[in-house]
Amino acid sequence: MISDRKKAFWFVALLSALVILPFLGETIFYTKGEPREAIVAVTMLESGNWILPQNYGIEIAYKPPFLYWCIAIVSYLFGGVTEAAARMPSALSFMAMQLVFFLFVAKRKDVKTAVLTSILLLTSFEVHRAAVACRLDMLQVSLIVISLCLLFRWDERRCKGLPWVAILLMACATLTKGPVGSIFPCTCIGIYQLLRGRSFIKTFGSLLLVGVLSLVPLAVWFYAAYLQGGQSFVDLMLEENTGRFAGTMSYESHYNPLWYNFLTIIWGWVPWTLVLLISLFGLKWKGMRLLPEGASWADRIREAWKKFRSQSPLQLFTWVVILFIFIFYCIPKSKRSVYLLPIYPFMALLIAEYLLALVGRGAKVFKICAYIFASLCFLLTLVFAAVRLDLIPDSVWGSGRHAAENIAFMNALGTVPLSVGKWLLVALPVVAGACTIRALVRKVESRSLLYGIAGCMLCIFVALDGVYQPIVLGVKSDKHLAACFTQYVPEGPIYSYVERFYCANYYLNDRMREFVKEKPEEGYVMVSTKKIEDFQEYIGDTYQLEMVYQTPYRSCDMRAPIQIYKFKKK
Repeated sequence: MISDRKKAFWFVALLSALVILPFLGETIFYTKGEPREAIVAVTMLESGNWILPQNYGIEIAYKPPFLYWCIAIVSYLFGGVTEAAARMPSALSFMAMQLVFFLFVAKRKDVKTAVLTSILLLTSFEVHRAAVACRLDMLQVSLIVISLCLLFRWDERRCKGLPWVAILLMACATLTKGPVGSIFPCTCIGIYQLLRGRSFIKTFGSLLLVGVLSLVPLAVWFYAAYLQGGQSFVDLMLEENTGRFAGTMSYESHYNPLWYNFLTIIWGWVPWTLVLLISLFGLKWKGMRLLPEGASWADRIREAWKKFRSQSPLQLFTWVVILFIFIFYCIPKSKRSVYLLPIYPFMALLIAEYLLALVGRGAKVFKICAYIFASLCFLLTLVFAAVRLDLIPDSVWGSGRHAAENIAFMNALGTVPLSVGKWLLVALPVVAGACTIRALVRKVESRSLLYGIAGCMLCIFVALDGVYQPIVLGVKSDKHLAACFTQYVPEGPIYSYVERFYCANYYLNDRMREFVKEKPEEGYVMVSTKKIEDFQEYIGDTYQLEMVYQTPYRSCDMRAPIQIYKFKKK
């Protein structure tokens, strides 16, 4: 068994590395989020200020600095803050979480459940997207999940001593995105211990100490940052943490209704959502009950509660983590899909157990899904071939406001030269689809079909990350806007009105400044078409303006075309 676990561990490690690491630098930044994080590391390395560096002339980071420290360290080793270096902390933290959670499940369940759990995580849309992005979320989530695993092991050992590794990881999590990095692990293990019968005094006392110790590094950084940033820094941190939770922010930030969290979970588990949905039609719903039998509703609820508490330790802990974090994020007005990422490994465990139970029953869902995903592999490649052969006319996109952008995407796919390696990646889904069809023809067992479906998903993800996404999203990026601006202003500051162009600023090496704050005498300014009238009204007769350029399609930051003006004070 130990030998099987080791082999499976290295298989999961190698598979995760091959899927995640090779393509981190293939796609240039195409949203404002990634370059906004990366530029902080740039300013850290250039200024030497590792506590509260400023970018865009006046802006400080919205979150604590642990991610930026990681990016800066990796970038120092890589020789610069590149796309690959900026995304590496997320990728490596995902790998660490993947392997720790594999061992966590394999030890307490079995190897096949642990392997399938790891594959589910690797092919979940939400998790995969976060693992290859320069954002705070995957780093924080990995630290939280690993801390949860360590605290569970600490509980298994009757809470002897202090879980110093878990405390250190929770401290890093709080230094990544705030106090939830400590709140989630401590509260989840605390609820679990109370449900298992541990006294409230012992539970609260031990976890209060663990929680306080994990917050000490955040408090030290906060004080050091306050000395630099003053009250404006304090106001920003309070708004980003308590204000975001209480819905009292000065601006609307991802305000969404309650049902949004349910929708994002469904979307986040694509493409497995389709497998799970189809499987529901094969279940025997007759005789299933939400609550156990009983003389009254009160008796049935008491019996259900008793059964919930009497689950195996791992099963109970899994449900506690999922339910607490999900309910927690249903409370604030601000809701984002990435907030729910900490529950994905635990959901993956439940889904893996469900799918393996279906395998044991020989369910037809795997045969149906094998045909579907094999067909998707062929369809993806056929559409790409049609684009390369210029068989799809531009008119298919109509004449709407996104038409020019969509045509640019398609033209890029059709004309960008591809290396031999890229063509092999294009062929990968076809190979996966052909192998899956062969397995169907040979009428292999359900378990083989399940892994064939997973293989199709993995090959599609690799083709998207390695070929299709870099081409399409490269067109969307404001890197081209930065290159255009450099033609007019090779050196020195470049200005923007009101809005902040994070992507362009990264590729301009933090040369952008705010027009309203600086009030320059002359130069060039970029303004989105949404703000043109406001800009012209603001400057009035003070400046002489000359428009020198307008982008043919929308900026990735502003979601609108951009105009570049040459200005000079009268």
